Amino acid sequence: MSTKQRNDVCLVAVDSVTADVLRQQTLVTLEANHYFFEEILEFGPEAQQALAQIYRDAFAVLDVVGWRRPADPPETVDVPITPGHAEQLFRRRYELGHANIDRLAVRDAEPDAEIDATIAADRDAAIVLDRLIARAV
Repeated sequence: MSTKQRNDVCLVAVDSVTADVLRQQTLVTLEANHYFFEEILEFGPEAQQALAQIYRDAFAVLDVVGWRRPADPPETVDVPITPGHAEQLFRRRYELGHANIDRLAVRDAEPDAEIDATIAADRDAAIVLDRLIARAV
């Protein structure tokens, strides 16, 4: 967690598929940073502010794309992506790639359709994140 991040908002028009990936990866970002709250009182004001900003950015995205996929999603929606949230999404993209490397090793030892489906889903999510991050920065 960095202590100082720019907070310029870039509005990015996303379709429903991109919104689905963005929703899921934003929720994972919140989950990945939850343990910092266990020690928040030990942080200085700048670190507390940085943690708050991670959550503000994520909540702003979720408020626009919805916490769940709407029954009738709009064709596109303008999502506010800050440099800090783009950094969080970049980390998620990196983690998706590394998780797939580990899964490939398991699959090579013992082929499994479920692992193949997970690899394909994570690969697709990584591609969507690559495109989204490129448009946001």
